[in-house]
Amino acid sequence: MLAIHLTRFGEPEQSLKVIDVPAPGAPAAGQALVQVEYAPLDHHDLLLAQGIYPVRPELPSAIGNEGAGTVLAIGPDVTRVRPGDTVLLPFGTFAWSEQVLAEAAKLTVVDKSISLDQAAMLTINPVTGALLVESRDLPAGSWVVQNAANSGVGRSVIAFAKERGLRTINIVRRDELVTQLERLGADIVLVDHPDVATRVRAIIGNDPVLLGLDGVSGKATSLLLDVLTDGALLVVYGYMSGDPFTPDQNVLRAKNITTTEFWMYEDKYLPRHQALSAESAQLVAGGRLKLPSAPVYKAKDFAEALAYLRRNGKVLLDFNPHRV
Repeated sequence: MLAIHLTRFGEPEQSLKVIDVPAPGAPAAGQALVQVEYAPLDHHDLLLAQGIYPVRPELPSAIGNEGAGTVLAIGPDVTRVRPGDTVLLPFGTFAWSEQVLAEAAKLTVVDKSISLDQAAMLTINPVTGALLVESRDLPAGSWVVQNAANSGVGRSVIAFAKERGLRTINIVRRDELVTQLERLGADIVLVDHPDVATRVRAIIGNDPVLLGLDGVSGKATSLLLDVLTDGALLVVYGYMSGDPFTPDQNVLRAKNITTTEFWMYEDKYLPRHQALSAESAQLVAGGRLKLPSAPVYKAKDFAEALAYLRRNGKVLLDFNPHRV
């Protein structure tokens, strides 16, 4: 069967290989055999391949941090899943293979009304969005400000904030995104501009803004600092600008703003992943969360998929050899 293996840590174009490997054996007690349907190829996968991501498997190894599949068979004493179920692959089960053996208790069954491509993107960005919203215990009606609002994480923040009774201020880069995010439930959507804080105050008055979520870093951080109020928490979870996190220390001190970095695979977050993945699936099934679509490449065409990712962004790898 086909798999994509990381052969050494280094540049992905040289270190990731499409290879033929033996199919897994029958599932043992507590295991399920899963046909992988789709698995994303995203920038964090490249960080893992380069050896600069905290997850470092023993090589050679398949990688791929998320995906969705169909249960083909179950081992003895497995009752949580059944053959035919659509499931989300858990952290630690690398998805870039036609078939995988997974611990059945960690699989999340999702409703078949959810398309397989949407299901494949449920375990990282939505879970990240939910955990970010929970970074600080805020009373209902509180404001959260974020950049990268149109990303998969940003859209998930909007959905989970609404579920938790919070309101969102969303900074985007393009005018056409304003209406799109408002339709998804965003309370305020503003285009990136130095006067963002002034426009926010014209809308919310003197309401405090005590949580900021930074997925861009670099110069974009300054707009969040302008909006945040005294005693706020700023959580840095991404560096889409490619620039480091270098906030104005004078502003941090003047507003008594605390900063922290976020990584969803910290031990304190892992117990929440499965429940939040299931809640994310419910939001998608109910139409309250829609993740950005991504182009699909057959797994055998990995080189083309990687080239697309480099130019444009996330793609989905199709690992079902029977799908036309």
